Amino acid sequence: MAFKLFKTGDDLYEQGNELIKRGEFGKARDILQKSIEREGGVNDVAAAMVALIDVGKAQSNPGSYQRLMEALKACSERGFVFGLTDVDRDELIQECALTARKLAALAKGTNRDSKMEAAQELQQVAQDFQTQMGDRTLVIPEIFRKDSTVTGTTEFFNLMATSYEMMSEATVWDDPSQAAEYEQIAMGYRQQNGQSGEANANRIRQFANTSKCWLCGRVATGEGIHFFSAPAEVSGALEKESAGGPAKSSPADGQHIYICRACYTAVSNRADDISRVYFDRGMAELRATEARLQAEIAALQSQIAFARMGR
Repeated sequence: MAFKLFKTGDDLYEQGNELIKRGEFGKARDILQKSIEREGGVNDVAAAMVALIDVGKAQSNPGSYQRLMEALKACSERGFVFGLTDVDRDELIQECALTARKLAALAKGTNRDSKMEAAQELQQVAQDFQTQMGDRTLVIPEIFRKDSTVTGTTEFFNLMATSYEMMSEATVWDDPSQAAEYEQIAMGYRQQNGQSGEANANRIRQFANTSKCWLCGRVATGEGIHFFSAPAEVSGALEKESAGGPAKSSPADGQHIYICRACYTAVSNRADDISRVYFDRGMAELRATEARLQAEIAALQSQIAFARMGR
């Protein structure tokens, strides 16, 4: 069999396709790039395949999807084979556009207003996934994650759930009851998508839980947000005395008490201040001890030097 010392662009193009079939995407990218330089195969298809490989390495980067869309729009072929997957150019452009919008919305959310805005954007993207893609399988998860269960419909349910979870995060500081309602809606979407919704159920219980602060007596709703459970030794007599009223000051285990956020942070901040005083005092004593030892070492070294000179 003849051995080709120098491979043509077409040879490199075919080699790149074979590497893709084996899942060796990094090597395939390099080979396809060389095939483009030697004008092998169909250059614009090779460029699209290179951009698709780049998306596989950066699936959470909206910019990678934008670059793939540009390569696909410049592609003269309406479809191509990527490894063992038939890729429709226009459908992949649609998938990239929706995914880029999804990632851009998910990246928002530093405060209440931005989270609410991002949630509204996610809901619009979710509806577009459902109407534009429906039950069609997303190509990128199928190729790079071997997951053929991701469709436009499953993305709709996931993104709707995520949007309501973001709305919950945005409102729980001011209105934990409303946040619990958002979590309830999110759990419904997750369950429709075959998920348990257990995390949502846990947050619903936390946000709906009400207690009375052991220290100040203030009633607070929203465990982990507006009040906390702190370890403490609660005797039977103390537990009975604090048991009056619908809101409890301690759980039934007798080893914790409920503290509202205001008291909890006040105590924590004061403890930090006291710790800082002791830390600074300890460091000052340590530096003083170090200075004394350095002086003693210097004196000892001087005595040794004089002794050597007297010999």
